[in-house]
Amino acid sequence: MFIEFLEKIISINEIIPDLITKFIQIFNIPEFLQESIAESFNLVPFLFIIFVFIEISENYFSEKIEKLSLSSRLWGPFIGSCLASLPQCGFSIIATILYIKKFVSLGTLIAVYISTSDEAIPILLANPSMFSSILPLIFTKIIIGVMAGYLIDFIFKPQLKINDEKIKLEEHGCCHHKIHSKVSKLLIHPLKHTLNIFLFILIFNCILSFSLEYAENTISTLFNTNIFMQVLIASIIGLIPNCAASVLVVMLYLKSIIGFGSLIAGLSTNAGLGLLVLFKNNENLKDSFKIVCILFLISLISGLFLNFIY
Repeated sequence: MFIEFLEKIISINEIIPDLITKFIQIFNIPEFLQESIAESFNLVPFLFIIFVFIEISENYFSEKIEKLSLSSRLWGPFIGSCLASLPQCGFSIIATILYIKKFVSLGTLIAVYISTSDEAIPILLANPSMFSSILPLIFTKIIIGVMAGYLIDFIFKPQLKINDEKIKLEEHGCCHHKIHSKVSKLLIHPLKHTLNIFLFILIFNCILSFSLEYAENTISTLFNTNIFMQVLIASIIGLIPNCAASVLVVMLYLKSIIGFGSLIAGLSTNAGLGLLVLFKNNENLKDSFKIVCILFLISLISGLFLNFIY
């Protein structure tokens, strides 16, 4: 039944072009926005399928991920980076809570934040022309995360608790939905998530198209002639603790407005809701700001270096 449902979702993609054409005709959409609207609607079935699989992995494997993240001290940054690179919503939140409770090190937390790709992978997967960017993106972020994590743990010697203490995590995904929901709800959150991301993409696509139509020279000058500014802006955008930040960074990359280095910088500072949970639950405000500064500097330097060698 589940497979049949997914097949119906895929079949919907065949009628989307006709619906888009009628929508454009009815509302007399300007020509420069038509392509952006079409692109956004075409992504919906693919995004939904991808988010269904992400939801299943979160519900049935999140406990194993949590136990694995607690199981090793020496391999913390490496394990954290690899797990965070998987398309999922809640691991940066889990890592943040584990850090606050001193079960994982600062280096592991930074490695998780850097390697988290949030909405980037699903959006790139939904764009076949971008498949070649997915593996370089994942491996680059893992390498940066692992190197940064071990360097930070070398500088800031971690004082961690022993793993025999039981810890209960209130696990939530990026839209504040509870993980470990019933099977009947496995399709509800992916649908909500798909609609949210679709709206983000549609809005950003239209804004970018409008900007390129009326201010192309200004935007090109800002992003193309000043590489430092490009990476800096991407890094700052990534610090916004929301799905929209990673969506915006990826959309800028898809439109060839920013380069690969800037993409890495923006997605490295973006830790989903991890930073929001950090500031909400960490009583040491100075420590939270220190983490943000470390994350920002590593992402900025990495982005500049990658833009220089690419």
